[in-house]
Amino acid sequence: MGERLQAGLTAAFGDHPNTGDIRSGKGLLAAVEFVEDRATKKNFASDLKFAASLKAEMMKRGVITRTRPAVGAHPAPGDVLFFAPPLVVTEAEIDRLVSVARDAVNGCVLSL
Repeated sequence: MGERLQAGLTAAFGDHPNTGDIRSGKGLLAAVEFVEDRATKKNFASDLKFAASLKAEMMKRGVITRTRPAVGAHPAPGDVLFFAPPLVVTEAEIDRLVSVARDAVNGCVLSL
């Protein structure tokens, strides 16, 4: 399932203009970093509260997750969306998790 999550995140966010990095850990641990500018890795301005908006968008879509806002200007890591689904997660649930994340990110970016 970890490989499915990684493949889904790469497909959903690999070419996204606001993806700074896609990180996968061991098994089902993963994270996607979001930045204002992919080329320079410039962070979103803190007053935009991108991470908080993303968390709210995920919850609207029925997924509870964890985010972390950027801790400062570049080169500090950007806003991060974390993934840690349970070990009993199904393929359909992984696919839904990735789909909801993609839709939530697109909703947040469009509202900026």
